[in-house]
Amino acid sequence: MLRHPLHNQPFEPDIRDWVSCFMGYDMRPERDAELSRYNPNDSQDREYLIRHYALRRDYPQQNFRHRQRLVEVLQAALDDPDYDFDNIWEPAEDDDEYAQWPSTWPAVLDDSRDFFQRLLIAARALWQEDLTRARLPSLQECRAIPERDRGTRDWLFNIDNTEAWRAVFNEAATPYDFNTPGPVVQGEQLSLQLHGDLGRLSVPSTWPASQAPTHCRLLLQVQGISELALSGTRFDGRMRTQLTRLNPGYHLRLEIGFDCVIECVALSVNITDVEGIRDEKQL
Repeated sequence: MLRHPLHNQPFEPDIRDWVSCFMGYDMRPERDAELSRYNPNDSQDREYLIRHYALRRDYPQQNFRHRQRLVEVLQAALDDPDYDFDNIWEPAEDDDEYAQWPSTWPAVLDDSRDFFQRLLIAARALWQEDLTRARLPSLQECRAIPERDRGTRDWLFNIDNTEAWRAVFNEAATPYDFNTPGPVVQGEQLSLQLHGDLGRLSVPSTWPASQAPTHCRLLLQVQGISELALSGTRFDGRMRTQLTRLNPGYHLRLEIGFDCVIECVALSVNITDVEGIRDEKQL
């Protein structure tokens, strides 16, 4: 069950939550003066209020699933031709206190449905990445993908920026082995420093054989994670990778060392800081 970002209760938003930033039980004079500079019935002001106020409330606890739920509720209301959007601006019947409205604003907006239609369009544009993440399949669904449809060992040629690898090496395949000192997880991002033996793979024709690298080093970055699972005791050692492209996104499974597994569903997978190294001691 999705929990409220600020309170310990289920997250069950309604349409009024979209415009709560324009109402308050004890609106500060400074806030009143700030909002009163705009006319919500003016087309340009309406657009500005939507994009710079209604959609710019940043709660660190609010994630992409909260935004998806908000959009679903608003879409359902707009799909109902009989929904009374004018009623949104009225004080709630069970409220003992009056929710203040900017002093210069009209009691009810002209064409309230238009206001919320614009709000939905702007939300889909500004929250596009979050809404896309919310549509990614679950780990359970990814695990049910038939083996024949999963990614091959040559995962470097399934990432978002394969050119980062080709710009340094003209390899036709991913190196057999990568090693990692372990993952770094920061919020909805995962990164791993990798190094490995180039083995029998070819090297750029412009490099003299005596100067050809024997090892490589790179940084693997996974961004926009919607679901992450980690298991095991040590997350360093040899890494085996399976990367399956979804539409959109990726399902990534990393087996590291003796018993560790990192598995996630994410929007993007890319590499940076790709290097060819001649001396293994530099790793």
